[in-house]
Amino acid sequence: MAKLCLNTFTFSPYAGAKEPVDFAELLDGVRAAGFEALSLDAFTLAAYAESGRTLGQLADRMRAADLACPEMLGFVVADDEASTLDGARQVAEAMAEFGSAYALGMVTLPADARCRDLFAGCAEIFAAAGGKAAVEFLPFTPIATIADARTLVRHAGVERSGVLVDSWHVFNGPNTLDELAGLPVEELAYVQFCDHPQLLGPDADTATEAMSNRVMPGDGVFDLHGFRTALDTVGFDGLVSVEVINPRLAELGVAEFARRAWESARPYWA
Repeated sequence: MAKLCLNTFTFSPYAGAKEPVDFAELLDGVRAAGFEALSLDAFTLAAYAESGRTLGQLADRMRAADLACPEMLGFVVADDEASTLDGARQVAEAMAEFGSAYALGMVTLPADARCRDLFAGCAEIFAAAGGKAAVEFLPFTPIATIADARTLVRHAGVERSGVLVDSWHVFNGPNTLDELAGLPVEELAYVQFCDHPQLLGPDADTATEAMSNRVMPGDGVFDLHGFRTALDTVGFDGLVSVEVINPRLAELGVAEFARRAWESARPYWA
């Protein structure tokens, strides 16, 4: 059975949060909602560390709350090789501290030989920390399709990497559910899950929409039952991270946000 995780990126400074997240409120709210796992991101952790606290202290608090952190965001494969690998090492350090299974990354380069090698280098760093690199295909990047992401994963090796499948990018990108159903389960890392008020046209600002206007599963127009069926077809039963990036919903506060996320996502994965 799939395991639900709450993705808290909408409360990250990178997503536009004006105030640092209150971790006591976050952990209590996520656990009370029903989740047994939440994701963390490098930007939120940096803000936490700047307050004089350590990642080890936060990891201890999460363990005390009986919460896992299977998903760590995120690294970027970009033109600057040194910066790419340094960023991967920082994420790997956090992965090792929290016992995360996956480091989520985006790629800003075409999937040529240099890009494939650089992604494989990041995957090697994460493997040493006990986890895998998960590459996200996004319609507004050179890695826009499932096929693009698979190219990187096959080069790095499925034992060290996998494709991150986000419902938002499936429905608002060039992919189809049939293509999703053709993704070998051994190449699939995990899933991110959300909805959107409308299907976007080719001229839409997909990057902005993805970062600001997602809605809870079932509150939009995505065929999420079809999405689940396609994943069942390949035999997926792993991690499902509920990722709803929307500053208006974040204003509800973490407890109410977590409650709505659990209640809206759980029927699809029960």
